Amino acid sequence: MTQEKNILIRKATEIDIPIVMEINMRSLPENYWYGFYLHILKNWPETFFVAEVDGKLVGYAMTRIETSSDLVLLGLDNEFEKRDNVRSLINTLLDPIKSFLAKGYYGKVGHLVSIAVLEEYRRRGIGSRLLEKSIRISKEIYDAESMYLEVRITNKPAIRLYEKYGFRKARIIKRYYMDGEDAYVMVKRLKNIPTFSSKK
Repeated sequence: MTQEKNILIRKATEIDIPIVMEINMRSLPENYWYGFYLHILKNWPETFFVAEVDGKLVGYAMTRIETSSDLVLLGLDNEFEKRDNVRSLINTLLDPIKSFLAKGYYGKVGHLVSIAVLEEYRRRGIGSRLLEKSIRISKEIYDAESMYLEVRITNKPAIRLYEKYGFRKARIIKRYYMDGEDAYVMVKRLKNIPTFSSKK
């Protein structure tokens, strides 16, 4: 993978949305309508980025900030680790704490809804830079405690990228995609200690 110096990562604007939609259509089988992009841009403007190379839009990443009491999405539990005997023992010891947290505990989580780079611009570090910025802004600007995403279980390059940045497979959702493929839910904890809020 080569890094390029002429890559600009900037906040998206409403003018960018038609090009972002085109990138999405060319890069991913999961597509969204104009109003969906606009909703994310209007509500979480700091987490919607585009990547430019020599002034051309070639990629994007968009994240929304959610409130959740799901311990898996909060990065405090992992359904895969329960299958491992050693980790299962650790999880058993932590169960009382998890039960306490599950009662009325809500935390902010960043949900990486979509990230894509045009095929001819991949392996240049663009996806990594978009992901890095999404993680940093979710934590620093929106005070998210964790970040999660869904990824096709067959998308090995994406899974490797997410694992490189500390995301772990935490759950599997059967037939998540319209074509029937399963998805991994991958989660990265952004804070060490829960903030213990009971307000939504």
